[in-house]
Parts: sequence; C-alpha cells; structure tokens
Amino acid sequence: MANILDNKKYLLFDGAMGTYVAEKYNIMFCEFENLHNPERILDIHKEYIAAGAKAIKTNTFSANTFTLKTDFDTVKSIIDSGCSLAKQAVSGTDTLIFASIGPIRDKDSELTIPEQKKIIDVFFDNHINTFIFETFSEYETLITLSRYIKEKDKDSYIIAECTVNADRYTSRGISVSEIIKALDKTDEIDACGFNCTCGPLHLLEIAKELPKISKPVSIMPNAGYPTFIGGRSFYKSSPIYFGEKLSEIHSCGVQILGGCCGTGPDYIKQATKALEATENSEKTETVTITVKEKTAKPKTKKKNLIAVELDSPLDTNAEYFYEGAKILSRAGADFITIADCPLSRARMDSSMLSAKLKRDFNIDAIPHLTCRDRNINATKALLLALYAEGIHEILAVTGDAIPSADRNEIKGVYNFNSVMLASFIGNLNETIFSENPFTISCALNINQNNFEAELKKAKRKEEAGCSRFLTQPVYTDASLENLALAKQVLKSPVLAGLMPVVSYKNALFINSEVPGITIPDAIIKAMEHADREKAAQIAVESILAISEKIKGLCDGYYLITPLKRVDIIETIIKGL
Repeated sequence: MANILDNKKYLLFDGAMGTYVAEKYNIMFCEFENLHNPERILDIHKEYIAAGAKAIKTNTFSANTFTLKTDFDTVKSIIDSGCSLAKQAVSGTDTLIFASIGPIRDKDSELTIPEQKKIIDVFFDNHINTFIFETFSEYETLITLSRYIKEKDKDSYIIAECTVNADRYTSRGISVSEIIKALDKTDEIDACGFNCTCGPLHLLEIAKELPKISKPVSIMPNAGYPTFIGGRSFYKSSPIYFGEKLSEIHSCGVQILGGCCGTGPDYIKQATKALEATENSEKTETVTITVKEKTAKPKTKKKNLIAVELDSPLDTNAEYFYEGAKILSRAGADFITIADCPLSRARMDSSMLSAKLKRDFNIDAIPHLTCRDRNINATKALLLALYAEGIHEILAVTGDAIPSADRNEIKGVYNFNSVMLASFIGNLNETIFSENPFTISCALNINQNNFEAELKKAKRKEEAGCSRFLTQPVYTDASLENLALAKQVLKSPVLAGLMPVVSYKNALFINSEVPGITIPDAIIKAMEHADREKAAQIAVESILAISEKIKGLCDGYYLITPLKRVDIIETIIKGL
C-alpha cells in the first residue's frame, strides 16, 4: 500500500467509539452493538466523517473472547459486522478504514497472541489490510503482530500506538523514548505513537520531547481526565480546547491525529477547524531532544568490594540493627544491603533504614526493591525519596512469592519483574536522575539448575541498566563453575554470595527449607557436635576456604548475615 499520507500534511482520524456509545445509549461494550443495533454504529461513523475525519476505526477495539467473555464465533461475527458497517459509512467518500485492535488484558501471551492472529485473519477475510493497534502498555506484542501481518500482506499499513501516563511511562514502566525507538526500528510498523490515558496537554508535552524518527508519528489524546459519577466516566473538557491542542501537536511534526476516550464528533469538528486554520502557516519544525543510550555505570575501580546483608527488624526495636551496621562498616564493609520484606513477611522498611544509616551514621546502604508490593507510582515515589536522601544504590529483585495460605488476604502487585524494574530505574536515570544516577544491582542465582537460562536473563538485566550482580551463596562445585561462567559472560562486576552456617540446626534448616541452596555434608558433619564457639570457628573457616577457591572468579563478596551473628561476619570481613 502507498503511504496513507501521500502528500498530505496530516491525516485526521475519528474520535472515541466506546465512551460516545456509552454517553448516547448507556451501553458498556459497544462492540456488541455491531450485532444488536448496527444502525447506531453506522450513524456514529457518519457523524465522524461529517465532522471532518478522513480515517475511521472499526468498532472492534475490544473484540476478543477474553474481554467480551464470549466464544470466537461471536467475536468473528462482531468483526465481520464492524467491517461491513465501516464500509457502508465511507461509501462515496475518500475516508480510509482502519481495523481497530486493542490489547488483551491477560498475562499469558501463549493464549493471547494466537487469538490476536486469528482476529487479524478475520480482517483480512473482510479485505481490510490497514490496521491500528491502540492503547498497548508494551511494544513486544505490537512487533510480533505486525510481523505476522506483513508476512501475510507486505502491502498492508500498520499504525502502532502505546499508552503512557503523564510521567512518560506505561503502566509496565516502559518509557516514551524506549517505545518510540523500538517501534521506529521495526521495519514492519509503518507509523507509531501514543493514544489514550493522557489529555491533549500532556500528549502535547510528550510530542515536543519526542526524538526524531524516520516514521510518521501518531497521537490521539483523550478529551481530558475523567470524573467518575455513579460508576461512569464523564469528560468535561472543551472541544475547542481539544482542537487547539491537537493543532499544536501537529505543529510538533505529528502527522497522524485523532481522539480517544471522551472525544465525540464535536471534538473532531473543532480539530478539523483548528488544523485547517494552520495549514498555510509557516513551516513547522519538530522539537527534538537527544536521547542517551541506556548504558550501565562503569565498573568501580575498587577490587574486592564487600556488601553485607543485614536483616531489618521484625518489630520496632532497631538498635541491634544500627549497632550491627556500625560494626560491619568499621570492619570494612562497603555497603550494608537490606532485604525488602524477605519471604513476604513484613519487616522494618529497607529504604527508610537505608536513609537512616546514611543520614545518622554515614553508612552506605543498598536497599532491596522488590516488584511484589508496589505499583509503578509507588516505586517512582520511593525512588524520588531515596534520591533526596542521598541513596544512589538499589538492588532490583522480583521478591519472594506470597505464601499460598496468605494469598486470600495479602495481594502481590507485580507491575514489574526484575528486568522491567531495572529498565524502569534505568530510564529514570536518563531523565530525572541523570546528574547522579542510581547504580542498579540485580540478583544472580548461581545455584540455578538451568544456568544457561539464568545467564540469558542476567544479560537482559544488563541491557536494561543493571551494572552489578549479587549472587546466591557459593557452596558446591556446580555453583563455582557457574560463577566462573558468569564472570566470563557478563560485563558487570559480580559479587559472590557467601553465607556462613552457624550451627547444626541452621545447616539442616537451610538444606530442608531454603530452596536452591545445598550445604555440603562435610560442613553439616563438622557442625553436628560443635558448641557455639566451635561452630563460629567452623563457620568462619569454611567461608574463608570458599573465598580462596573463588579468587579471580568475582569482583567482591556479598556476605549474608545469619541469625544476627554480626560477630561471625565481622571476623570473615577481616579475614577477607
């Protein structure tokens, strides 16, 4: 297909279907109207064309079995009717039709991707090969589906749109710059941009800051921000204001424009007037910013960096924690690392304790930050506060799962996984934290049976912005071999995990109840009849023996304090 823009300065799409149908007819899922009241949808299409729209979207945004809770035969009928209605509406005009496909809100891509491909096939069966993907929170699915479309018809035309919040990130923590660069370099995508979530002002600000790309940019804002009355959304913005802002967005170099939630024919009519009024104005320029490539911070020059994990308190008494941190710091620890509610059990907050150590004792800390307990807003808010407190180190981890017995009462959030969290922090490092960015550490499980997969994941973490790895404890020959392999493959420093066993019972507990860690029989046997003093000696000697084996295989040590035994870790640090 030829470029849909041809020699036109812009292409104006229609506005919302779902919110407009809801406003007029109090219908929740407008897609069913294709079957039950098709004349309503036909009339709305015609309203938009009369308002000046030169492209309309089929009424199929949510046409999938997951959202509509129906079978695929019904979905196919909805799409067939939606295509027919759009064709009737544009008959005798030069208005284009685009197949509207929205995201399927299900995490299992093995189920959703095949269905989305079947949906695409239905559009092809209806002789429609122009597609608009709307309101996606990630771009990998867009790339996969676009490649599928081009394999079937290289002359098809594809517009791919993601949705971002006013802070320039999707709900999954992916930045505007990352999205636009990824979509721009995907040959199968013809135009890309953003729609929904934000009102016209925020998308105007985003348009001003977009990096210059080779493809046409598409932006379709909401009417504004909704108010909720009686469980329904109402948009009180002005169509004239919307039209003016859409014209300003066009002046930033955006060529494909339209409306999303809350916009009706009046909005498109005002946009048509505003765009026509500026058509003969002076040549516009695209405002660009330089987007830095995401790179990990350089390796620290210091050799044998030592980080020590110290458990935060389970109650309000933190004195032993502060005293332990001071002892370990004096002994030579470079950082105190603090777990974020390990085993999904509430402990004193790791970030607040890190700030306390820095502020009151000038001790550098690395708070663990899990994906389990915070959404994207809470994560960003916490990072802003940490930065203000002078904390510039983070360990980004997924976090232990909530025990099954507690899942009815305690809900995990999981907006991220550890790779996505590292990427989110890395993106913030390029923008608001650029003067003194966070050093992002991540976990590396050297006790993983399938270590090849673990290494691949670690490399993705590096690409996302991770610049240091902290490993699980080294005990076995297999973990030594994996540590050596990690040192060869990864670019970032690796701190080898060392966790002393402090008693016979402690050894049995770890072997029985801590997944992924195996204590050697020799240590268990040595501990079996040892008193406290002898057990401490064995603990220190065994860890120092392991440290000799891993010299040259790591860039430092990650010591894990067992059962508050700061004395043992202090001795090990001095031995190291």
